[in-house]
Amino acid sequence: MSSSTTDRSPRSRRTRRRAALLAGTAALALFATACSGGTRVGGDAPSAATGEDAGKGEVTGAVRLAYWGSGARVDLTNGVSDLFVEEHPGVTVTPEFTDFAAYFQRLNVQATSGGMACITQLQGRQLNDYAGQGLLVDLQPLVDSGAINVDDIPAEVLDTGRGPDGKLYEIPYGAAYDAIMVNTTLAEQAGVGTPPEGWTWDDFFTYATKAKASLPDGVAGVNLLGGHPNTFIEWLRGNGKEVFDGKEAAFTADDVVEYWGLWEQLRTSGVTISAPDRAAEAAQVEQSWVAQGRTLLDNKPGNQLGQAQGAIDGAQPGAKLTTVQLPRGDDGASSTVLFTSGWSIPTSCDNIPTAAAYIDFWVNDPEANALFASNNGAVTNTKMLEAQLADTSLAPAVRQNLELFQQIVKDEPPTVLYPAGYQANFETAFTRSYEAVALNGADPRETAQQFVDNLNAALAQA
Repeated sequence: MSSSTTDRSPRSRRTRRRAALLAGTAALALFATACSGGTRVGGDAPSAATGEDAGKGEVTGAVRLAYWGSGARVDLTNGVSDLFVEEHPGVTVTPEFTDFAAYFQRLNVQATSGGMACITQLQGRQLNDYAGQGLLVDLQPLVDSGAINVDDIPAEVLDTGRGPDGKLYEIPYGAAYDAIMVNTTLAEQAGVGTPPEGWTWDDFFTYATKAKASLPDGVAGVNLLGGHPNTFIEWLRGNGKEVFDGKEAAFTADDVVEYWGLWEQLRTSGVTISAPDRAAEAAQVEQSWVAQGRTLLDNKPGNQLGQAQGAIDGAQPGAKLTTVQLPRGDDGASSTVLFTSGWSIPTSCDNIPTAAAYIDFWVNDPEANALFASNNGAVTNTKMLEAQLADTSLAPAVRQNLELFQQIVKDEPPTVLYPAGYQANFETAFTRSYEAVALNGADPRETAQQFVDNLNAALAQA
């Protein structure tokens, strides 16, 4: 088992310690392990997670902490655990970590064997693969009792930790989001400037088309995003359309055809990267077309700005990138869907009070948040976010990421509740369906209808 106890020497402190804490499937597993944590698989929540005193009790004993990460993130996560143990000397936190892909490849083994860690990291897109099987504790009673304080997490952010049944299964601590990455050097050269605040999807397509007319040969106005599942979801939500209704798609084949039609018009007009080039684009942001100066616009995670700027510094010295919010719907509604990471407690956990206290500590402790410093998405606690933005030594790209997140939250971003089986049956299938149209000339309507039918059939079985 790849784990070790957090018994390293104490880290230096940058803030005064608080005197006490608030008391507190598709193919997805981490470690099939014999460590403590219970053997029940699914079923009702333990009694310690219900009632007026849910999550409260003596904070002591051993808990396991399962998360994904490598390098610096491992050191930072374990450092937060060290701080928690310093405040609770009777506690042992045993970390279990691996890279992102392996984490979700193996977590199902733990889930089926009743061996999930008491504190398990999840994301909203996979949440219902576990909650739908009765494997996760509803954390709302722990919030209501005061065991976990979420007062400083905005409602729109907290809601990303809910399942389709409305119950709270994850306390989100880090938020990722998509943004439009813009080559501002090319934008100035093309005479279009940086996209305006509050632009709409119609403005977005017009902007890319106008810019292309004045861009150098070989540079596209925008990457080809017809098969990008995130952009499709964001376009739907910005235009007031739901994505899922329980275990089936809320959108129709007509919606898919409309979306693909917008991109096919741009592609056939030469505004976008070509379909073969899009299919051949590297997954790493440093090798993406926008980071290589091949396109003016692209849809990228907001926290990738620093990596992309570093790459373009080498590819085209002097070129500058920035990020702006996604286009809005015609009524001004936000299109930005947050992708949060957070902590969940499985129903097999035999130490609910300590697990709850750990989550509360992670979310609300100033020193813990200063140490972790939004390493896995922008910090969701607004007070901790403001504290990080007050740091004058903050790298420009990190500041841009956090400030843009702050703006996004003020605009009340829409929520998407992902059904079980979403990631296994939506993302790759959507991309391949559009590629069949753009690369192979498949009929858009037939292809769209087949995608929706296959998706609904798969979700019904998940």
